This record gives sequence, structure tokens and C-alpha cells, in this order.
Amino acid sequence: MTAQNLTEQHLDPTVVADFLTRTEEVTPTQDPPELSALVDRFAALPAPPGAVVVIALPNGLRALRFFFAVSLAGHTPVLLSPSTPATRIREVARELGACALVRAAVRTEGVTGVTRAGGADIGVFTDWTYRHHGPGHVVLMSSGTSGMATGCLHRMDALLRNARRHSRSIGQRPADTALVSLPVYYSFALVAQVLGGLVSGSRLIMAGPPFSVADHLETVTARGVTLSSLTPSLVKSVVAAGGELPPPLRTLTVGGQALDPSYVSRLLKQNPELGLYVTYGLTEAGPRVSTLAAHREPPHRHGSVGLPLAGVEVLTRPSGTGEQELLVRSDTVYRRRVGEPAPSKRGDLIEPHLLATGDMGHVDDDGYVYVHGRSSDFAVVRGEKVSTATVRRAAESLPGVVRAATRIAGDDDAAVVELDVYVDAAVPPTEAELRRHLRSLLTRGELPLTVRVRHLRAGEHHK
Repeated sequence: MTAQNLTEQHLDPTVVADFLTRTEEVTPTQDPPELSALVDRFAALPAPPGAVVVIALPNGLRALRFFFAVSLAGHTPVLLSPSTPATRIREVARELGACALVRAAVRTEGVTGVTRAGGADIGVFTDWTYRHHGPGHVVLMSSGTSGMATGCLHRMDALLRNARRHSRSIGQRPADTALVSLPVYYSFALVAQVLGGLVSGSRLIMAGPPFSVADHLETVTARGVTLSSLTPSLVKSVVAAGGELPPPLRTLTVGGQALDPSYVSRLLKQNPELGLYVTYGLTEAGPRVSTLAAHREPPHRHGSVGLPLAGVEVLTRPSGTGEQELLVRSDTVYRRRVGEPAPSKRGDLIEPHLLATGDMGHVDDDGYVYVHGRSSDFAVVRGEKVSTATVRRAAESLPGVVRAATRIAGDDDAAVVELDVYVDAAVPPTEAELRRHLRSLLTRGELPLTVRVRHLRAGEHHK
């Protein structure tokens, strides 16, 4: 089996092993794990086929080897940020019914039988009944937009198909060297970049995070990178630093949120030979939906997210707010939610293969998709999607907290979360206690900048 016919198949160990030999790291991993040995290790887990395995490792070859090994062993991998607190990991694992955890060093309560393999700890959860989904599935966590422990169940073959469609839309070739500097625990990097490299036969260079413009430009030059992907906030950093990209870079894709059209124009002016692709997607869609080849479009289209990928249809329906909600029809849409119920309707299934995105926008007469804004219960903070419902629930889980309210203060690049916590005067937690509690449950991007403790008056508890 070759990468060319992988899109409609389950993973083949030979194809994956060959892909991993083409993958390099800016900072090489010590003692890289052997793929076949890891597959055998996960196949021996005391769990039925398709059991969930949580992987919380830094970007790099090690994380990819564990991800592919779990899948090749017939289980269901789910990637989490390596900075996720142990308490949060346990909560996610419990909601997903996970059987095992992979981390650089396992210190999570309720994990036993910890062994070392390939430079990481592998432990087994013992405090709950395992859930399983059958071989060939992957759980993608919802990038912070759908809740603390909410995931989307996808089939691996659908993710490979989506990766193929995205790669074709940006003209990715086997001769490309693609730089992965975005977190692979988010669907954009995992599917568009990692699986995109797998199905297109490209070579991968694994880097950060953290991201710096100087390191990015140096890596592009030193490694002969021809294709890179950034979020809009990182693009703004590049433009602020001068905006000129080194000659090896042939293609730059942008995804994760909307990019202001003025930055599209500035990048193209500073890099006239660059192929610039603005993309749109969401985890629930599998994840990529549309692509704009901005370098081939007139300026009036630079505010668009382009044309739907092959096999994808974008529709609209009234939202009740005067705006139209974007709907996505695709055979790569997720199968169902797993874990805790989603606190919002973003990404809800209307019917199999038809998704309500929660994004407001329109499709013009030529089929180009425009995104006007997002539903109100999540926001982009410092370049990361944040579910304000998750922040509120984390605060409200502390004894003495009756309810919590969040606000997004500032604009785009300077946006921050502010939190008001309403407490019962009889047992009020201090601000320091609240912050310690939040740090144990939230990622760094979700932590509020300000926390205000407010005492409830009589009759306020249910407002």
C-alpha cells in the first residue's frame, strides 16, 4: 500500500513507518520509540479493541509514534496538551472512559501498572469502566470550544480523506518539506499537517510550540521548508516583524480562525511569489471545510475563506439573530460526541454528515464562503479558542461558589478572560484559593486574567 491509496483505507504499518522515517525534529528526541514495539505494547492492554488511550506529550516524533501505535494496535487515540494539569487529565479520561495514559511522567491519581517505553510512561486507569469504539477510530478534543472533556469521535479513514482533500486544495506535493510548529493535539495540525504529510508523501519537520518568528524563519531556511501553516495571530507576529519570508517557503496556509483581509494583502505584497492559502474548518467537520487561494484572487475576496473542498458542501440557515448560520455537509463530519455533554450547540449534528457550525456567515453567488463571527459562548484569546462555559464550570465546581460569569475584555490581539465569582457569604473561598483551583483544571490559555470575588445578597443565588 502506498500513500496515494491510503485515503480510503485504515492505516498500514509499513506506510506509517516509512512516513515516520521522513519526519525530523528541530530538537531531536532522545531514545525515539520503535513503532512495532509500541504497537505490541498497546495491543497487550487489558481492554477490548477500540479502547481509548490518552496521550499527553509535547510536539515531536515521540507523540506521533505513540499516536500511530495506539491506532495500529486497534485502539482509539486522543491527544491532549502536555501542559494539561493532572486533575484535568483524570477528568477527561474519566469522561471518555479511557483505559490508559501516556505522559512523559505519569503522576495522575488512579493510574497503576506504570511502565516505561520509548521515553514515556504508560499507565492503566483502574477507577472506572472502559469505553471502546472498535478499531479505526480517533477522538479529537474540541479545541476548547465545546467543553472541558468533550471530544468528537471520528473514523481514521475519514480523517485521512479530509487530509487528502485539504492537501490537494493547497497543492501539496511529495517533494514538499512541511514545517509543523502548531500543536498536534489540535485538529488543524494533526489532520491538515501530519495526516496531510502522510497521504501526500511529504517530509515533515516537527518544531515548537512555543513559537517565535526568528526561530520559524531560521528553521525554514536551514531545513529547506517549502510549506508551513500558522494561525492568524502568528501571521500577525510575522507581519509585525517585517513580513518577508525566506525563499524556500513556497506555500503558507492559515487556519484556526479568521484572518483580517488587510494582513492577507500585506503578506502578498511583501511576498509576491508566495502561495498563500486561507482555510476554514472546525474539529467537528473532520476538520477542514474550505480553502481560499488568496494569491490567485482579487483583493475584494481576501475576506473570504474560499471554496468548499471537494466532497464538501456549505449551506446556510436563519439563526434567529438576523444572521445566517453556516452548515457543513461532508462525509468527514464526526460520528458523535464522546465525554461530557457539549455546553453549546456549536458543531451539533443536524443529521448524519450535516453539521451546524455555530458560525455566522454567508456563501456568495460564486460559492465563496464568508465567516462573519462566532456564537457567543466562546472566544479567541491570545490566539487560542476558549470556551467561557468551561471557565465558568471550573469556577462553579469549588465549594462556596454559587455561580460565575465571564467576560472577554480587549480586542483581537489583546483579548483576555475576566471572571466574576459569586460566593455564599457563609463559606467564601479567597481569590488565591480560586486561582489555585482554576490552575488545577484549566489550561494556561483558559486562565482568567482577573478574578473578582463578589458576595451574594439574599435572593441572588438563582439570577
